[in-house]
Amino acid sequence: MRVRARATKPQTALVNSTAPYPAFVGGYGSGKTHALLLRTLTLIFGDGGNIAYYLPTYPLIKTIAYPRFTEALDGLGVPYKINKSDHIIDVNGKQIIFRTMDNPERIVGYEVSDSMVDELDTMPTDKARDCWNRIIARNRQKKKGKNTVAVGTTPEGYRFVYEKWVKERTPSYEIIRAPTYSNPHLPEDYVDLLRETYPAQLLEAYLEGEFVNLTSGSVYSNFSREAQDVDTTITKGEPLHIGLDFNIYHMAAVVHVMRKGKAHAVSEITGGVDTPAVIKTLKERYGDHPIIIYPDASGGAGSSTGAAQSDIKQLKQAGFSINAPRRNGRVKDRVASFNRALLDPMGNTRYCVNIEQCPSLALSLEQQAYDKNGDPDKSSGLDHILDAAGYFVVRQFPIKLKPKANQPKRWS
Repeated sequence: MRVRARATKPQTALVNSTAPYPAFVGGYGSGKTHALLLRTLTLIFGDGGNIAYYLPTYPLIKTIAYPRFTEALDGLGVPYKINKSDHIIDVNGKQIIFRTMDNPERIVGYEVSDSMVDELDTMPTDKARDCWNRIIARNRQKKKGKNTVAVGTTPEGYRFVYEKWVKERTPSYEIIRAPTYSNPHLPEDYVDLLRETYPAQLLEAYLEGEFVNLTSGSVYSNFSREAQDVDTTITKGEPLHIGLDFNIYHMAAVVHVMRKGKAHAVSEITGGVDTPAVIKTLKERYGDHPIIIYPDASGGAGSSTGAAQSDIKQLKQAGFSINAPRRNGRVKDRVASFNRALLDPMGNTRYCVNIEQCPSLALSLEQQAYDKNGDPDKSSGLDHILDAAGYFVVRQFPIKLKPKANQPKRWS
């Protein structure tokens, strides 16, 4: 039997996906559940076996799953039988088995060929991870073709779906983006009402279907993996511009090259023990390159090793060129310079990242939030790599303020 129904482009992409683990990541009203329903019916009338359908709680099975599936099956004129005590719909000689994720230990005792997971990201990350591992273990009923698990969810910050489909993504994990306005069947004022209700940060998640920090404002709000990602690598003998942050056991460095006036982050060092250890690493990796270090200016006054010799002095004695003022500027100015380099008001980008080679930098740019005092949060440990890159950016791409009106310029 061929299932025919109205579907948006993202919904059609999920229904037809052949990836083992496709995820429909969408905003409110983008049709996540409908997409999973259509995929379920397509598979149940195909060559597969039984199908498991997961929701966060049993009340959602009663209020969402049963009505949606019975309406669809009635519309198709297909006979079916509901066993509400066992939470199963028998149709086409197969079973659609409904289970919840609120108690992962109950995901046992049955086998299916395919699964659907509705609103996985509403679960706490640890519980979602536990559920996922148990769900894919149930997918062992033999069928013609691959066993699959499809997900439909609104992104809820940097939780499990971000972890598996973005940060740790492998070829088996396909992500299908679905902004709210991809669904033409919504009421005309639906999107406008969302805009009136939610602040800009939440709109990125609940309207655009983007992964954003939902607890507080993102510091580097101009960063985008899609916009900034490059495959740039170091060429033989070219100058390297290295931002460096001093912290005992948390030394961090970001290696940059320049391409047509743009900075490309191409490598990183994290968790360095101290300045001598970082110097050794830099010489081993890049000994045949001219190196300019952009360090934390406070490294001129002390040492990460506790020795009398300052960190910056050690870098100079190692033969590196140094670009450092006598003191660091304001953190807010450094952040502003970084955001402007990522994306200026004219839509230009001057700072790119090889995300494969700089995963910590990309993650930190994406996730660092402001603390309760309005400063970049340091409790998460994301600040070290960002400070390292920031020292380079603020000196390479400073924001130059125009002199105030009626105020004479000072010449030195």
